[in-house]
Amino acid sequence: MKETTGAKLIVETLASLGMKKIFGYTGNYILPVFDAIKDSSIEVFVPSSELGGAHSADGYARATDEVGVVITTSGPGATNLVTGIATAYMDSVPILAITANVPRKKLGKDSFQEVDITGIVTPITKYSHIITSVDELEYEIKKAYALASSGRKGPVLLDIPYDVLNEKVCIKNVEYSLPKAIVPDKNAIDKAIALLNEAVNPIILVGGGAKDASKEISLLAEKLSCPIVTTMRGVGAVDSANLLGVVGYSAPYSNNTQFKKADVVLALGTRFSDKMYAKSKGKKYIHVDIDLAELDKIVETNSAILGDVKDVLPLLLNGVKARNLDKKFTRGALKKNRLTTLASTIAELDLTDVIVATDVGSHQIALLNALGAKNHKELLSSTGLGTMGYGLPASIGASIATGKHVLLFTSDGSFNMNFNEISTAVKYGVDLTVVIANNRSLGMIEDIQRNKFNARYIGIDTPDISYALLAKSMGAQGARLTLPKAQETLQKALTERGVKIYEVRI
Repeated sequence: MKETTGAKLIVETLASLGMKKIFGYTGNYILPVFDAIKDSSIEVFVPSSELGGAHSADGYARATDEVGVVITTSGPGATNLVTGIATAYMDSVPILAITANVPRKKLGKDSFQEVDITGIVTPITKYSHIITSVDELEYEIKKAYALASSGRKGPVLLDIPYDVLNEKVCIKNVEYSLPKAIVPDKNAIDKAIALLNEAVNPIILVGGGAKDASKEISLLAEKLSCPIVTTMRGVGAVDSANLLGVVGYSAPYSNNTQFKKADVVLALGTRFSDKMYAKSKGKKYIHVDIDLAELDKIVETNSAILGDVKDVLPLLLNGVKARNLDKKFTRGALKKNRLTTLASTIAELDLTDVIVATDVGSHQIALLNALGAKNHKELLSSTGLGTMGYGLPASIGASIATGKHVLLFTSDGSFNMNFNEISTAVKYGVDLTVVIANNRSLGMIEDIQRNKFNARYIGIDTPDISYALLAKSMGAQGARLTLPKAQETLQKALTERGVKIYEVRI
């Protein structure tokens, strides 16, 4: 058995799991790992902040369906990951976070830059663990990686004391075995088929857990002659003539009306968030999900099916009767204004082989609705936690992962959160086009204050920044666009290399 150090073991194990690109911010206690990376096949990309690294790992994972890795040091380095980890957790994105900590003899003594990061992230990870012996390190890395990437995917975190990184250990090539694949219950399947066959107005609700089953969803909708609607997380998951678009709090009225009319709802890979219209009164629900905890949690179901959506749908297809009704489904749209016009302009671009990203706010809602009837699986958006500032670092991670051009639609409020990562995008030569909808305000909060607080505005003004000058100061291209010229300019930008920042006054 080969002898090495804990730090080198981490790097060699990550390489054996197929990791070629990871994100990390250095510091005293994580230095042994960075030193080991220098002699490895792994390339580390250094963001402007640890939070940027976490979001970049998230973007990497969403763009590739692989585990994104982020490493950083103890104390504030570790705690700066928390928002990124929570973002990934709410959207079921596989991230492996590795943090260093103080030496074991200093743990529990309020040592400089000591923090109980595993305790902090326990509620927002699938698994978190502090390594207390170098002998468990190899197994724990493989276990964490497997847990992140299996079942309902999500973030995991391993915290490793500094002295463990420097200890000698033998590589044993241990394995971690995952539980057997879930076999859907036949009785639940049969009950679901009966409900669908008896339905007068069935509807299919698509969530983020159904992103790999576009063909099967479309075939089932055609067989049932029923509409398809999606959650925000499910935008881009399916390509079908029966697709209406998004339903929920921020969806077009006509889409929600169609949803309300349904007597049977087939819900696929969704957790029924409070932003999604989900009242069970007068409806029967069939819920398919890979996470047992989500079944009957929010909505009481008439048939709860535990399993992968892609495995369950062929079973339903085999059993439901073809309805062959000549139905046409009208897709809803948001009210026209300068913001929705800009969002529609972006949605109408040729986005072939382009990854689309958003930040969080009114612009996000406008674009997700504009894209709602388009199949665009490579879509990066924080829909569960609603993390402002997510878009830019996630876009960088996605571009580094795939080499593809990324189009980010953001707003001044969100972009101001993490614009320091412009320099990261320039440093690593990513191809990125950013469109900033700038109304010099936190637009969504302004709407709420107008409607619910009698227009008593407070705390919503944003700095009037020249984003063109900001971009140029960091080595990117920058310009202000008008709406009439936006489509032509942006389409051309998607074919060009480099980082381009465009501001549109709304």
